[in-house]
Amino acid sequence: MSDVAGPDLARASQARWAVAAVFFLVGLLLSAWFTQIPQFKAALALSDGRLGLAVAFLAAGALISMQVTGRLAGRFGIASVIRAGCLAIAVTMVAIGSARSFLTLDAALLAFGMADGMLDVSMNAQAVAVERVLRRPVLQSLHAAFSLGTIAGAISGGLAIYARVTPFAYLSAAALVAVLVGLIASGRLLPAETDEQPAVKPLVGATGRAGGAGAGGLARSGWTGFVLVLGLLGAGCLLAEGAAESWSAVFLRDQRHAAPTLATAGYLVFTLMQLGGRLVGDRLHHRWGPVAVVRYGAAVAAAGLCLELTAADPGWAIAGIGLYSLGLSGLVPIVFGAAGHRSAAEHGASSVTAAVARVTTLSYVGYLLGPALIGWLALGVGLTWALSSVLLVLAAVIALARWASSASPDAPGDLP
Repeated sequence: MSDVAGPDLARASQARWAVAAVFFLVGLLLSAWFTQIPQFKAALALSDGRLGLAVAFLAAGALISMQVTGRLAGRFGIASVIRAGCLAIAVTMVAIGSARSFLTLDAALLAFGMADGMLDVSMNAQAVAVERVLRRPVLQSLHAAFSLGTIAGAISGGLAIYARVTPFAYLSAAALVAVLVGLIASGRLLPAETDEQPAVKPLVGATGRAGGAGAGGLARSGWTGFVLVLGLLGAGCLLAEGAAESWSAVFLRDQRHAAPTLATAGYLVFTLMQLGGRLVGDRLHHRWGPVAVVRYGAAVAAAGLCLELTAADPGWAIAGIGLYSLGLSGLVPIVFGAAGHRSAAEHGASSVTAAVARVTTLSYVGYLLGPALIGWLALGVGLTWALSSVLLVLAAVIALARWASSASPDAPGDLP
């Protein structure tokens, strides 16, 4: 059934649920911090510009740690890095809750970003390892766990504010969850021996083609053409996501004159449709193959964006946002999987984390730049036309979709 040496299928199935808990945790903690931002803004008397600078420290920390996580995983194993990341992010949550000045908040957010970047890379690398042993797609369901975590964080954070729980107490409770997940889940991940497996034959997608575009392969730690193209593909997908998350509510309120509550519902619909798409994404991946999922997903997202921007009624615009989110939901997991599986096939599993780290870095840059680029364009041409520019990004994603062809495990089996 599989030519990959390592733990048996039962151990891999256990690791799947363990890494799902880590995905859930990261989504929970990020959302927990987001819900507390207004509290810190008021308590520290932060201007919008000063708050933006503080948030930039979080992004900078993530980008920095993504560059070293591959080397750490190569030396200590992915499971050890995940355990350390969970403990580190717990400490940073307490540090954020304890911040009483601009400088201490900046330092805490920088450290939080570094821990988040470490977990982002290592949990996706572990997910690739799980797929290689199970020989079927599971990354979509794991990213669905992240979406569930963001919903849980938003609900718990809102309840904490309603109950007048202090940010320190709430974030400290979130830190305790991180410690427990780190201690329990990391012991059930695939062992370090899995990280050192030798190279295996090229993975075959559901279309039956081995390897795929970019057959020159990945160097273990090099910025090769394949890594760069996949990074650009991921950046386009996350740019589109970031634009919707940051500007959809503003578009509904300012351009469609929706009531504040209805405008906020746009983001809720985006999140729920993203979750729904990821819950069924592994089956679509298994049936159609990664290239088709990326290509048609981007096309569905483009149709949803057109509906959002042309509908005069706010309700139809929200329906467009939902369709847009559904189309985008499965793209990023496939891109990350393509990076890891191609690297594992040509250089062994020990190269997976380095490849995932580089593609994640470039993708994350797109997520950070997307909202800002839309804002700058809106100053000159208006928000509707600025959001329309995302259609060009989605067209580029469709054109580059063939580079995701190495993302499918070979000999896929029945999905659970």
